[in-house]
Amino acid sequence: MKKSTFLLAALGAALCSGSFTASAQRDNRLEKGVLSVINSDTVDAAIVEKHLLENAPQSPNDNGLPRFAIVGKEHKYYISVGAQFLGEAVYDFGDNMPSSTMFVPSAITPSTPGNGSQLRFGWQSSSIYLNAMALPGTEDQIGVFFKANFTGSNNAFNIFHFYAKYRGLTAGYTTSAFCDGAAEPMTIDFEGPNGYPYLFLFTTYWTQNFNKHFSGAIGIDAPTASITAGNGASTINQRIPAIPLYLQYAWDGGDSHVRLSGLVRPMQYRNVVAASNKALPGLGVQLSGMTKIAGPLSVSYNAAYGQGIATYLQDDNGLGLDAVATSEPGKMKMVKTLGVTAGLNFAFTPKLSSNIVYSHLTNWLPSDAQASGDTYRYGDYVAANIMYNINKFVGAGIEYDYGHRKSIDNASGHVSRLQAQLSVTF
Repeated sequence: MKKSTFLLAALGAALCSGSFTASAQRDNRLEKGVLSVINSDTVDAAIVEKHLLENAPQSPNDNGLPRFAIVGKEHKYYISVGAQFLGEAVYDFGDNMPSSTMFVPSAITPSTPGNGSQLRFGWQSSSIYLNAMALPGTEDQIGVFFKANFTGSNNAFNIFHFYAKYRGLTAGYTTSAFCDGAAEPMTIDFEGPNGYPYLFLFTTYWTQNFNKHFSGAIGIDAPTASITAGNGASTINQRIPAIPLYLQYAWDGGDSHVRLSGLVRPMQYRNVVAASNKALPGLGVQLSGMTKIAGPLSVSYNAAYGQGIATYLQDDNGLGLDAVATSEPGKMKMVKTLGVTAGLNFAFTPKLSSNIVYSHLTNWLPSDAQASGDTYRYGDYVAANIMYNINKFVGAGIEYDYGHRKSIDNASGHVSRLQAQLSVTF
């Protein structure tokens, strides 16, 4: 029996063995009734769950709702500590994908003879997290959230979120306000769609609800830049923060929304030839959202375009594509980038859902750019999955991923992945 067939059969057996005893989904948007209060019979667990969900990250892939919570005297605080084990069996075929946890088209490399496929196992996206609130439901409500997993170098502990919320202000290490986490499609793959903006950094932003439909936010992101220097141009310390902002319209009780986002992202470099520092005007715009269509069907979407925003898109992060050196000594220019993503979600029951995702990213380098031939030009990402929850603690899923990479010298690579996942959340 082929390894891929074995993975499918094993997951099918896991799905069939489940009992329908609770309602839960790994997709945070569908989690209902999974939290229990362990020290009080007088508080409504649904209210505690609602507040903790509001304090957690909004991406469906980013679980932040523990299964148990402690409620303080007179309900003045909630404390919940949780963990999520995510174990995957991964079978790749085609070219080489370095990571067993993250499926990143820009990272595809040619396979060597005899190595056109491989079976691996991953656990590094498993996480621990803390979700705590003081004075919940009042004007002075304060929330703190912490989450970390093991995706650092050599499986090192890696912090993904550590932030506080107070009266519309969010401050700490988390995703930028330019990133619409709630509109990201659900994938088993930890990385997710390659053209989707999702960047972790130190940020502060203020959110305001204007009425029951309209809301907005504005903030500052820590100054960072990923630049390919050379030919008389060099990198320097960044001095000016980026400014993300958005305006959002929501309906269906907040289950559907459309958001228009903007990003002002100036960055600096050193013109060694002229012995002076220079600035580049990075700008980005994004349209994103999610909409319930009919019954169990909903759609999510985004399109982000700009210059100097490559770091904010998942596939480009860390590739030096915010700006590049040119043939004119000492001069740099920004790279124009487009990322588009579309996803369909089918929530068949409170326990069974499926997602189909397509994403694309393109980089347009200046015509006079000084860049190597293997510089990333564009990539495609496809994912299709089925997610099933045996109970509120244990879930399983299977997913097919496809990635395509093309460089500026027209060399290309293709990888397909089958992965089965077991999740345990508490």
